[in-house]
Amino acid sequence: MSAGAPRLSNDYDGPCAVCGAVVPSGTGVLRHGPTGGWEVFHPEHAREPQPPRRRDLPGWHRRRLMALDIATTGNRAAVDRVLTAAVRGSDGTSRDWMLDPGSNLLSVAPGKGHGVTIERARAEGVPAPEALEELAGVLTDHLAAKELLVVWFAPHVLTLLHAEFLRHGVTPPADRLPAGLAPVCDPLVLDRHADRYRPGRRSLEAVTAWYGVPHERPGDAASDAAATLLLAQVVGASYPALARLSRPVLHAEQVLWHADQSRHHRDPLDWPFTAVQPLPWQDPPPA
Repeated sequence: MSAGAPRLSNDYDGPCAVCGAVVPSGTGVLRHGPTGGWEVFHPEHAREPQPPRRRDLPGWHRRRLMALDIATTGNRAAVDRVLTAAVRGSDGTSRDWMLDPGSNLLSVAPGKGHGVTIERARAEGVPAPEALEELAGVLTDHLAAKELLVVWFAPHVLTLLHAEFLRHGVTPPADRLPAGLAPVCDPLVLDRHADRYRPGRRSLEAVTAWYGVPHERPGDAASDAAATLLLAQVVGASYPALARLSRPVLHAEQVLWHADQSRHHRDPLDWPFTAVQPLPWQDPPPA
């Protein structure tokens, strides 16, 4: 169980899920069962939760995947700017961009852990329209082949990126493709659906740690993209019910799963993105 998660006990007598003997009230350990509801254990029988076993399963996770991540000035979808972007593919594709945002009036919100300053982006980056045109082409080519684009927390990454494309006069991939921005795979949605009762945080750093996926530099777009790619493959190999879904069905199901999850994890954005219009820059509120 994750650090700080409460250890719940049983209010009533009940059979131990391991040995079947009665666990007197107040002496057992309560855990969510694999299909919902609660199970009670004798303390000596209550094993710490473990990630599911990876299996040699056919499925979308063994096809050509491309993962995308970005580092930004903040989390306001219509206002904040992209400073770096990275894609990592299961076929060895590896592309990185640093964007010159074009203004010294911008600032990075407190708490952003990527370490890219406005000054560095202006000094080392290429003009934002140029970088975004290249990125849009890479994403469009991949999605045109009907292969999955893997994005952690897709509504926030793809919505902010869509606004940034429009801001700089670049046609977004969603408007270049007959089927729109699809198919997309969001490991956060998949993990919340497949293991909905697991306690603890669901940040990329926490979820990669749970599944044993290497994640060297959390917050860095390249490292996050590489970790997200591997995480999608591991999640697919861990849950047969997910692995057997076709790519179009996987995309469609995530729309429904995200809507259900948003009742508990409030998210005003649609999945996989919301077509917002860019807004002028505003300084972020004080920390």
